[in-house]
Amino acid sequence: MCGVSEPPPLEKSGNPGMPEDPAGTAADLGRELKHWLRRGPRGQVKVAGLAKRLRISQSTLYAYLAGTTLPSSGALDDLLAELGVPADEHRRLATLRDALQRPRGTPVRKAVPVPAELPADPVGFVGRGGELAALDQARAAGTSIAVLAGPAGVGKTALAVHWGHRVVAGFPDGCLYADLHGYSPVQPLDPAEVLAGFLRSLGLDGPDIPADAHERAARLRSLLARKRVLVVLDNALDVNQVRPLLPGEPLCFVLVTSRTDLAGLQVRPGARRVDLRPLSADEGLDLLRAHLGGHVDGSGAALELAERCGGLPLALRIVAALAHSRSGAYSGAHLADLVDDLAVQGLDLLDVGDPDTAVRTVFSWSLRHLTDEAGRDFRLLGAHPAHDIGTAAAAALLGVDPRTAARRLDVLVRAHLIQRSATTTGTDRFDMHDLVRAYAREQPADDLDDALRRLVDHFTVTAGHAMDALHPGATASSPLSVAEARGWVDAEWQSLLALVAFTARRGWAAETSRLAEALQRHLDQGGRHTDALVVLGHVRDAARAAGDRSAEGAALYHLGVAYLRLGLHQDAMRHHRLALDVCRRAGDDLGQAGALNNLGNLYERLGRYGEALAHYREALALADGLGFAHGRAVVLTNLGVVYTRLGDLDQASTVLHEALDLFADPGGTARALGNLAELHRLGGRAHEALELFGRALELARRIGARGIEIEVLNNLGAAHLAAGEPDLARSCHVDALAAARAIGDRYEEARALEGLGCADRAVGPWREALAVYRQLGLPDGDRVDAFLSGRTGG
Repeated sequence: MCGVSEPPPLEKSGNPGMPEDPAGTAADLGRELKHWLRRGPRGQVKVAGLAKRLRISQSTLYAYLAGTTLPSSGALDDLLAELGVPADEHRRLATLRDALQRPRGTPVRKAVPVPAELPADPVGFVGRGGELAALDQARAAGTSIAVLAGPAGVGKTALAVHWGHRVVAGFPDGCLYADLHGYSPVQPLDPAEVLAGFLRSLGLDGPDIPADAHERAARLRSLLARKRVLVVLDNALDVNQVRPLLPGEPLCFVLVTSRTDLAGLQVRPGARRVDLRPLSADEGLDLLRAHLGGHVDGSGAALELAERCGGLPLALRIVAALAHSRSGAYSGAHLADLVDDLAVQGLDLLDVGDPDTAVRTVFSWSLRHLTDEAGRDFRLLGAHPAHDIGTAAAAALLGVDPRTAARRLDVLVRAHLIQRSATTTGTDRFDMHDLVRAYAREQPADDLDDALRRLVDHFTVTAGHAMDALHPGATASSPLSVAEARGWVDAEWQSLLALVAFTARRGWAAETSRLAEALQRHLDQGGRHTDALVVLGHVRDAARAAGDRSAEGAALYHLGVAYLRLGLHQDAMRHHRLALDVCRRAGDDLGQAGALNNLGNLYERLGRYGEALAHYREALALADGLGFAHGRAVVLTNLGVVYTRLGDLDQASTVLHEALDLFADPGGTARALGNLAELHRLGGRAHEALELFGRALELARRIGARGIEIEVLNNLGAAHLAAGEPDLARSCHVDALAAARAIGDRYEEARALEGLGCADRAVGPWREALAVYRQLGLPDGDRVDAFLSGRTGG
């Protein structure tokens, strides 16, 4: 608590002839008012407009200015505030007015102190334009209370003090400030103690301060009546600590900072909450520049430091202090060292020897005020390996039902230890600042393994339901609709990937395999080929560690598929052959069939159709021997493609129609329909081709099978061009190109470029297509080379 601020001495008016002494006449006061009316900080003010704003008549205002009528103290305060008279002049003129009202010989009352308790404006303050504007708007709108809420270390105090310095001139009766120590090493201040300090700041002597807390609160309200005072209540613990300190005067403005949202204050009329989030990347760099010098660049080590600090001003200031302590000045090399140290030491580095500012200590003050249940929830949520979490997953992690989980999550949201995710449109996802998560993971949790296994089980089961909806088999059923399944997969995909990696690191091989098996159907059809390399790599390693050769073989041939989609043909060949060898040694006929089929895909892509046919036929025999109808359908579809490429359209039609009859899943059906449509196009049956392409495209899009969608789009573009519709062809290839690049499918990217070149008879797309085909080592490049030769006359 700052001490009482002494009132400044009466200063001489800037107008010649004005008296220095408060004694004078009403005419003297009127002349001074005219001066501020004509030459004040807001320029010349019109009487009519001023009277309207003051809600008095023009004749009354003219009487004040002429000195024939003495304004009341309240009317004078309003008038001087509207004219923008500085605080010291405001006080002098108010004293002059009071002296004129007193009968001569009446003793002058003791001057009322004008407290000025704001701490110094923080050095190096940057950003926060939106939050400063929100506070300005709240004050302009007549709001009397604003709550500045945010997590530990986010800069609430700095913002409150900085804004206070910007506006304090508008509060001529002063500023009261108190650090309530809601979250600090000492006990939170008792409101009665704070009230006593405020009363002393407003001029009461010790004996005049009531002993009862309620009487102190009432006396404060009386002293602040009809005054404009800024009250800053910093670091509040809860509503009960703040309520007794609130003035009743609407001319006062109260700014409260807290790590909780103080929802109880927001039900009061005129209250406003402003949430404070971490700084943006650019603002973080600006803060580093403010402390290290303006030559800090926007890339390299400085940018990485800002990102690792997660926009937390406290962490950024500590990093800046460390940089100075190591080098005395900015050095790119020293910042690079700090980046490395922060990656290794984490929270240990964010400590410059002051226990009150160490990031770990500051976080601990938030945890200290949680209930045991909330503290446990915080520790378990910090252990979730992904960036954010949904309510249903949190319920599984905490071991409660979703409604209870929502209530308990809200407790942590109000404490600003987690926040509703800013990256999603809904309100049921939550994330945690990276440094807060690091702190949470340091805290002991006895039931951590059980909680994480519940989480893995939840994701495994729900992923299975989603895949049954998106890629159903003959007997698959799902409680989810296709739309629900797609939405869940999109929302939880990063969590699924993180859990696969987490279970693999923890040595939970069975959990890794179960999760990956649930995802497998979507990795290829969903076009998530780069993700497939990561997921399947973990599955392969887990299977090897467990000695499960069949699971290892399956992971290997699925890895080969991902490499094929990405155009990495040598890697694809190596994995497919290794998968075939592993499955043969394990006696796994189903795995052999899969590896042989995938080798056929690769040979087909390379234009080696004889080898493709041989591998497909061997795979078909194994599938038939197992009575595996879906496997037969897959191989027949691939055989149909090879027969089409070889010009045997009748044989292609036979096997594709059989495959279509066998497929029970929309993905396989879409692929078979697309291949049949291509067959019709090549046979000159454009109408039938377009109808089948449309059905295939609708199915692929409905289940999110992006790989099939891109393939169909490229074939549909060729069909539209053959039908004399180049604009429609171009549209299909443009969509296919964007999607292919998004999922990294180089072959379909080249096909889309080739199609664009054909639609526009354009050299540029053809040259791009040729470059990709040549890079992939595919014979398709010869076809495009011929186009270019014909177009350029070569």
